[in-house]
Amino acid sequence: MVTARKKVAVVLIHGIGEQIPMQTVEGFVQAAWVENGEAHWTPPGDENAADIWYKPDPLTGSRELRRITTRWTKSKVSSSAKGPRIDFFELYWADLAAGPTAEEVWDWLRTLLWRPWSQVPHGLKGAWILLWTTTLFIGGLSLAAVMPWPGAWLHFGLVILAGGVALGMQYVVAPYAGRVARYVRADPRNIAIRAAIRDRGLKLLRDLHDRGSYERIVFVAHSLGAVIAYDLVSLLWAERSETLVIHEDEPAFAKLRALEAAAHLLERAPREDLERRRSDYRDAQRAFRLALRSGGEDGTHRQRKPDEEWLISDLVTLGSPLVHAQFLVARDQADLAYKIKRWLFPTNWPQFQRIESEQRDKINDRPQPPSTEVLGPEGGLFSYFRGPSGTWSMHHSAPFAAVRWTNVYDPHRCIFKGDIISGPAAPVFGDGILDVDLREVRGKSPGFTHTLYWSLQPENAKVIKVLQKAIDLTDRPDGEIWTKRASV
Repeated sequence: MVTARKKVAVVLIHGIGEQIPMQTVEGFVQAAWVENGEAHWTPPGDENAADIWYKPDPLTGSRELRRITTRWTKSKVSSSAKGPRIDFFELYWADLAAGPTAEEVWDWLRTLLWRPWSQVPHGLKGAWILLWTTTLFIGGLSLAAVMPWPGAWLHFGLVILAGGVALGMQYVVAPYAGRVARYVRADPRNIAIRAAIRDRGLKLLRDLHDRGSYERIVFVAHSLGAVIAYDLVSLLWAERSETLVIHEDEPAFAKLRALEAAAHLLERAPREDLERRRSDYRDAQRAFRLALRSGGEDGTHRQRKPDEEWLISDLVTLGSPLVHAQFLVARDQADLAYKIKRWLFPTNWPQFQRIESEQRDKINDRPQPPSTEVLGPEGGLFSYFRGPSGTWSMHHSAPFAAVRWTNVYDPHRCIFKGDIISGPAAPVFGDGILDVDLREVRGKSPGFTHTLYWSLQPENAKVIKVLQKAIDLTDRPDGEIWTKRASV
């Protein structure tokens, strides 16, 4: 019997706004696949390598959505051989956060406005001043509109203007900023909405794992979708307890220890050596992740059941606001640092767990003392010893042991040039993240670019090339993808 070849799933999660189902993913597929000739297998002359098809699929969870499937990718073994097909999915959530009110927006904005100047991130100080100016203007306008002015026409004009501002808040600002407020704030009004968005995302990711049709999942997120995707990767990792169990006698264990050693080298790397150490670490992430799928990288290793596999290989964030985490998901920088230290927010590299007394006692109870290789680096591990038969388990806050995180951003200036929402994620969540600065790739942007990460405008060609490298449809080691990064 011929076994069906497994495919690659690319899951795109959209950002804020009145998104239309399939509209976002259609444009993304054009840039990520149709224009990505380097990923295409060379077909017979009567076939088009870039072809795509729209297929109904129960995994999408909605009759409004379709799975977009492709022809074969190019094999890593030979340019004439077939690699896996790609299935693109859209994780659509706009309907679950619909209907935010202007009152909810103002509640959220107040929490941002009343922060001390010292707690406003440097990159947002200009926007914070603009927000205060706008708020004072609207407040002054509203006050003027209700005062008994002697000039009837002036008063009438102020009332009309104030009404226009109110309508703008309700029908223009609220649908965008309101969705941010509804997801990032753990407010009683928002708990059910946050849960519904996460449940939909977790169901899709679980189903992709459990179907048995996929060898790899690439998770791509834009704007606020990056915050949601980060949460989903963290939650899925913590719940897949069978995946996290690693036995000393399987190849995955050696890959894990190599990864932990690479993380320690990255932690101690001087700035001039950081890029090389990061590349080594990300290659170790990839090797470990391949060991967590059934059969390992080449299919000859342990056959894992679906609930024992981990398939998410990459988190690619585009225009991500996570650089402003202290502003969005915490009270201030100290609160964010405390929550990271307590493992609420996973980092990349994951935080190290030292072998302490209870663990050491379990290890010392073994019939034979473990080797130095088994004990791993002295500075700490991403795993802990469980006891029976040389079994270890990854800790719950270590999804980025197996997931490469690539963050593409465009530095802003004058608020409205570049992408003020985005920024480097590594300073916040760890140097294992590869931050790609688009200003270094194609120079300063003349306009606002938050919605242009997969725009096919001719002047955006270098950005599209970065996107194609980041999602890496053919699953290459990091060093092969980014060795010529400066020339992209």
